[in-house]
Amino acid sequence: MDPITNFFASLFEWFGINPFYNKDLGDHLRGYDITCDPNFIGTHWYSLIGCAMIVLSVLCYVLQYHALDRFRYNRCKHWWIFAALLFTLNFIIGFTIPYNSIQSAEYCPQLVLTNTNCLGFGISNAIWSFIIFLLLTSFKYPRYLANNCRYTTCWKP
Repeated sequence: MDPITNFFASLFEWFGINPFYNKDLGDHLRGYDITCDPNFIGTHWYSLIGCAMIVLSVLCYVLQYHALDRFRYNRCKHWWIFAALLFTLNFIIGFTIPYNSIQSAEYCPQLVLTNTNCLGFGISNAIWSFIIFLLLTSFKYPRYLANNCRYTTCWKP
């Protein structure tokens, strides 16, 4: 497996402490395909979903602090609106990709995958996107490159 997949696998599995889904879904997301080849030659969903999560988090940051940098959007409630939008989008992505694999039976038959596992992975993806967005907007730089929203964070307007 490639290091990017390993990184996102450990991230979404909360570094092995408390994953929100079972090991079988983790194997499927690592690339364990319908042929049950132990070399993980299938689609590396962890990498794709993780990269999409980071891109969406950065995109929400850019939208709030640079594209929509207006005086009327510099309130704390606007930060929470962007965070809720990001959370929802990443939950949908994290839920639907494994859910579609389950519904179309495009996974190794030896794996036990349930809809609850998809729900857990969607929540994990959404929480990590929120953490990344929180970190992006908490530090002084590059937030200070904005004109009107430079002081807007989750805890103060």
